[in-house]
Amino acid sequence: MSLRNSTIVGKLTAGSAWRHDFDTCRSAVRCAVVLSLLNVGANAATPVQDWQPTTQITAVAEQFLRDRIGPAARRTAVRAGALDSRHRLALCSQPLQPFLRRGSKISARTIVGVRCSGEKSWKVYVPVDVIVTDSVLVASRTLPRGHLLSEDDLVTEQRDVSRLVSGYISNSRDLIGQRLKTQLIAGRILTPAMLQADVAVSRGQTVTLTIRIGGIDIQMSGKALMDGAISQRIRVENTNSGRVVEGIVRSREHVEVLVAGSKQFFHAKPKVSPRVADIRSSNNDR
Repeated sequence: MSLRNSTIVGKLTAGSAWRHDFDTCRSAVRCAVVLSLLNVGANAATPVQDWQPTTQITAVAEQFLRDRIGPAARRTAVRAGALDSRHRLALCSQPLQPFLRRGSKISARTIVGVRCSGEKSWKVYVPVDVIVTDSVLVASRTLPRGHLLSEDDLVTEQRDVSRLVSGYISNSRDLIGQRLKTQLIAGRILTPAMLQADVAVSRGQTVTLTIRIGGIDIQMSGKALMDGAISQRIRVENTNSGRVVEGIVRSREHVEVLVAGSKQFFHAKPKVSPRVADIRSSNNDR
């Protein structure tokens, strides 16, 4: 009985091993078939690239603007915005052609067109930022409204000025006699709109008029007919002759008279007082 049981157990054991080998073999074949099908599917889902890389399109747009800007590009950066990577534009059989739309001008944000004239033509527009840097004056500290500016109040820095529609100032000499219309925060760029000329000469004030003729300065007494700041053009009256002329305010007491023509003072036939009419000369009207 024991021997017979052992024989049965052995056959069953051998049968189990045979079934395991068969199942293993069958699984291996099945896996090979599945993997083969997967590889075929992957190859079918990844066709050969036949569309234009968006990076090439943006590079063409950037170079186009660099060429148009010319020598100024040394302080100008040109950066094209990234196109949607989902764009499927046919691979162009001809060189890409960049262009600007009619009436367009190069500005801080410029739209550049790029077209393909190949067998499968297309056209796309690329936004390009033009970043211009320049030396500008910025506040070294917070300055209150009405503050009379001096060179110590400002420092020079390199900043992006491409979007400063109100302008900027690079030379501190342009600030002589200028006051702030508004508070200026430390680090902020100073613009012309923030400035108000400080009145140096008031209307009705007695001033010294100066005229330069042949390298000689001739001075006379005058009266300001309007308020004026340093370097501002105002109307003044020659006290002796009563003639009204224009001049440039040079200080709080000095106005440089503008010469009409190369050697004429007030006009071609200056008015002179009777007492000097005979000698055709006057210290006041010449």
